[in-house]
Amino acid sequence: MRRIIPIAAALAFALLLCMIWYSWQVLVPSAGGLLPFDARPFGYDPEEALAYLRQLDSSGRAVYLLEMHWLDTAFPPVAALAAGLGIVVATRGRRRGLRLLMLVPVLAYLGADLAENATVQEMLRRNAENFSPRLAEWASLFTRLKFAFLLVTALVLAGLGRRRSDDG
Repeated sequence: MRRIIPIAAALAFALLLCMIWYSWQVLVPSAGGLLPFDARPFGYDPEEALAYLRQLDSSGRAVYLLEMHWLDTAFPPVAALAAGLGIVVATRGRRRGLRLLMLVPVLAYLGADLAENATVQEMLRRNAENFSPRLAEWASLFTRLKFAFLLVTALVLAGLGRRRSDDG
């Protein structure tokens, strides 16, 4: 299990770098400087979502629907695997209930990120012509939840790492 963690972490990092590259090299310029939905930790309101859809040109939309879709489908499970295995390894010898509790933010992050991806993809498919404010609200909620659970996961891992260094 310990051998899988660095491989999963490296793969997650590589996927993240690819997503950042596509975001800044393609999506941001294709949307007149606006950040993609996935990169807004505090979410967005329906008016901001509609403005983004109206601004995003066809080449940016195509990249968002294909390349970013595949990258953002692969990243959450790989990142969750790396984080989850890190928590499992760092909590060896502790009570099972506590170990499972520490995995909750990882699983919540995974669910929120995948739900965000699905709602954002649907908004992109509908485009500005068939815009749904309710869908934008859900996508924004999932975006905020994704970042919140990712932060909690990072704090759990940092706390476990600090505790381990204090013990050893």
